[in-house]
Amino acid sequence: MTKKVLFHVLFLLIISIVSSAGAFAETITATSPNGKTTVSLSVGETIAYSVVYDGKPVLDGSKLGLTFRDAKPFGTAKIIKTETTNIDETWSQVCGKQTQYVDKCTETTVYVEEKEELCRKLTYVFRVYDEGVAFRYLIPKDSGFADENSVFCIESEETEFAFGKDYDIWATFYSKFNNSQEEEFTRTKLSSIKPDSIVGAPLVVKGDGFYAALTEADLLDWAGAQFGSADVNSSTVRVRLTPRADNQGSVIRQEGAASPWRVVFFGKTPVDLVNNSDIIMNVASPNVLGDVSWVKPGNSSWNWWAPKDGYPTDKVIKGLIDFAADMHWQYTLIDAGWLDSKKADGSGHELAYTKDLNLPEIVKYAESKNVRICVWFHHNVLKKLGERKALKQVADWGVVGVKIDFMDSQEQETVKWIEDVCKIAAEYKLLVDYHGMYKPTGMERTYPNQITREGVRGNEYNRWGKQTSTHMATLPFTRCMLGPADYTPGGFQNEHSETFKSLSSYKDKSEDCHVVGTRAHELALCILYDSPLRCICDLPRNYSGQDGLSFLQDIPATWDRTIALEGEIGEFYVAARRANDCWYVSGITNEKERSFSIPFTFLDDGEYEGTIYADSEQTNGDAKIIAVSKRTFRKGDVFDVKAVRDGGWNVVLKKK
Repeated sequence: MTKKVLFHVLFLLIISIVSSAGAFAETITATSPNGKTTVSLSVGETIAYSVVYDGKPVLDGSKLGLTFRDAKPFGTAKIIKTETTNIDETWSQVCGKQTQYVDKCTETTVYVEEKEELCRKLTYVFRVYDEGVAFRYLIPKDSGFADENSVFCIESEETEFAFGKDYDIWATFYSKFNNSQEEEFTRTKLSSIKPDSIVGAPLVVKGDGFYAALTEADLLDWAGAQFGSADVNSSTVRVRLTPRADNQGSVIRQEGAASPWRVVFFGKTPVDLVNNSDIIMNVASPNVLGDVSWVKPGNSSWNWWAPKDGYPTDKVIKGLIDFAADMHWQYTLIDAGWLDSKKADGSGHELAYTKDLNLPEIVKYAESKNVRICVWFHHNVLKKLGERKALKQVADWGVVGVKIDFMDSQEQETVKWIEDVCKIAAEYKLLVDYHGMYKPTGMERTYPNQITREGVRGNEYNRWGKQTSTHMATLPFTRCMLGPADYTPGGFQNEHSETFKSLSSYKDKSEDCHVVGTRAHELALCILYDSPLRCICDLPRNYSGQDGLSFLQDIPATWDRTIALEGEIGEFYVAARRANDCWYVSGITNEKERSFSIPFTFLDDGEYEGTIYADSEQTNGDAKIIAVSKRTFRKGDVFDVKAVRDGGWNVVLKKK
C-alpha cells in the first residue's frame, strides 16, 4: 500500500532570513515523521546543512557542492522553490534480510539558483527519516553547467560531514581509488583521515550518545564515493569521487541526472545501527526488471576451497552436485578453471569449456538431482567474448547464474558496465554474483537478479592470511549492514586463533583450507552474514560424518524478518532471523570467551522445539567440537549460553 501527500511550497516552508557579515542566508528546516531527526539547510554565499538527532547535534554546518569542469564555482545562491512530500510506503523485496520494507520519511526538494549573472541552477533533495538522513544532487535540464549537447562533467564533489569532535571511528583505508574493498575495519579517530586518504564505506562514527554510519545508495551510472578529510587533523569528512578511467573528471552525464544518495543513519547503540540500515534499500531505485519470480535464493556447494582437489573436472563437480542434493541445497558454483582460456582469449574469442569438464552434460546431471549450476567469469573475458554472446551461451547450456570477478573499481565506466551486465543477464534469467566489487548500494532492489556480491574481506583470506575473530565480530556493524556479502562461510577445518595456520604455511599444497573460529562460530556466520546465494565453502570430504552438519541442511538463504539483538563492534554480535515459522538465533564472540543471556521475546505464542549448536568446555581444546542438544522454548524464555574464545552458538526454533 502506498500513501503520498505532496505539498508545494513557495518560500513558505519554515524559511528564515538571517544576516551574517552583510550577506543574507535562507534557512530551511525539515523534520522526520516522529520529530526525532531534523535537517537544516542554509543557502547563501555557501550552501550547507546540519543534522540534529534525538535532540543532539550530529553534524554541524557541513558544506554541499559540486565542482564542474570548465566552470566557475557556484556563487551566492537563493532559493527559488521548495517542495515537501510525506512518504509512507510499504514494499516487498524478493529475497534478502526481510520481505517487507516500510519507507516512511519527509522528503524536501530545494531548487536553488545563483544570484549572479550566470543564474546557474542546482536542486537538492533531502529525505529525513526518524533514524537517518539521505540527500542527493539533481542537475536540472537548464542547469547552466552543460555544453551545447546538454552534457556536463563533474570534477569533484565537495559534500562534507562535519562531526565537530574528534570521535572514534571504524574505517577501511585504501592506497588507491580502484580496489576490491577487502580490507579490515580499523578503530581509530576521525583525525586519522587525511585530505588524501581513500576511506571506504561505511565509515562508522561513535559520537556523544550516538553512533552514525556514512555511505551512499542508488549508485547507478555515477562515480563511486569514498572519503577523505576536509583539512589536516580535521573532524570533518568529505566525499571523494572515484576518477574516471579516461581521466575526464569523475562523472560525465546529460542534464536531468541525479547523483547517488549520500546516506547517514544513526542509533544509540551499534545494534541500533544494524536495525536502522533499511534506509539504504528504501532510497534505492525500485525494481526495473518487472517479474522476478525466477530469482530464487539458495545455498551452493563450491569447488574452489582446495587448490588441488578443487580443480573443476566432471568427477569433482558431480561430487559437489551429489553433496548439494543430499543437503537439499539449490546450487553448485563452478569457479575458475572450467573455461578454456586459450579459446576465450584467442582471436576467435570462443566460449568453450575445458576437456576436463563437459558443462552441458554437468548441467543435465545437476538438473536430474534438482540442483542448478552457476559459473565463474573474469570480467575481462566477458568483455573479450562479448557480454551478450557469453551470457546467452551459458544460459543456452542451462546455467542459471554467473559469478563475475576482478572489476576492482568504482569508476563511472565500471559502475555503468556492472548495471548493463545485470540487464543483459536478466534477459536470460541469470543470477549475478559480483566479486572484486564495491560496497552494496541497494542495487539488489533495482536489479533483484544481482543476488549477492563480495566487497568484503571474506573466508578466502584464510588461504593466504588470517581472518581474526575481531574482524568477524566487526563486519555485522560495518560492511554487512550495507547489504549481502558473499563471505563464503561454512568451513569445517576449525582452529583457534593461536593454532591457526594459513594454507600457504603447509608444505602439502593439496591440504584443505582451515578457518579461524569454532565450528559453532562458523555455523553462526551462515546466519549472521546476509547472502541470498550462500556459497558454503568446504568440500564434501570435510563435512562427511561431522557433528553440526545437520545445521546446514535445509538452512534458509532468505528471511522474512531480521532483528539485531545484542552486540558491540569487534566484540560480539547476536541476531535472530525468521523464515516462515522457524527462527534462527545465532551469536559470535571475538578472541575472548563470553557468556550470553538472551531473552526470546520475539517469538510468537506457543511452544518451539529448539535445537542448540554450541561450544562446550571441550571446544577450548579442539575448535571442531560442537555440542548439539534440544530444549523447548516459549516466548520470553531466557537462553543462557557460553561461547569459548573464537566461539559462537546457534538455536534453531521450530514451531510445534
